[in-house]
Amino acid sequence: MKRLVILLVLISVVAISGCVGQNPTTTTIKTTHTISGTQELVLNEQDLQQLGMTSNTDCQTEEQTSIYSSQVQYSICNYTINSLNDTWVVLELKKFTNLEDRNGTYQYESSHLFSVQGLISENDYGDLSRFRVNNENDYGGQYNNPNVYYYHLWICKNEYLIHITSKGSKEAREYIAKTGRQILSKFG
Repeated sequence: MKRLVILLVLISVVAISGCVGQNPTTTTIKTTHTISGTQELVLNEQDLQQLGMTSNTDCQTEEQTSIYSSQVQYSICNYTINSLNDTWVVLELKKFTNLEDRNGTYQYESSHLFSVQGLISENDYGDLSRFRVNNENDYGGQYNNPNVYYYHLWICKNEYLIHITSKGSKEAREYIAKTGRQILSKFG
């Protein structure tokens, strides 16, 4: 019995000492598979000509390899509407690995800090879409310049969350709507 207790103590000491000094956060998981998808949704030159817009800079795309995040790719693009002075459009594309996280992000981003008074439409661009314009009832809306309009269109399609927003003219509404339809047409 004494030998059994000593043996168990030795096994415990060896097991514990084998774990000491190991840091599980330094474990690296490498992936050889490149995730793509948002680049195919970015507006190309032909799209921009049809929409009457110009690209301000190259679109930026980031890929995330963290196993803790389900957002695996993010692209952001900046455009100007040619016929509307000082009106900018920002296109954000996010690709997720699961629909649950995509839906949670959509619900948060498209509802957070916004009042219902600015809602233009829901579900006109698919089952999960919201189109809205800023108003004084939004969080901090009382500080906005009343001559500057911010349109937001969120669309969920497959594992993608598409967010198109503008800053500038009231007439940008139709440009944002057309941009949403143009991106959705890329899904085939």
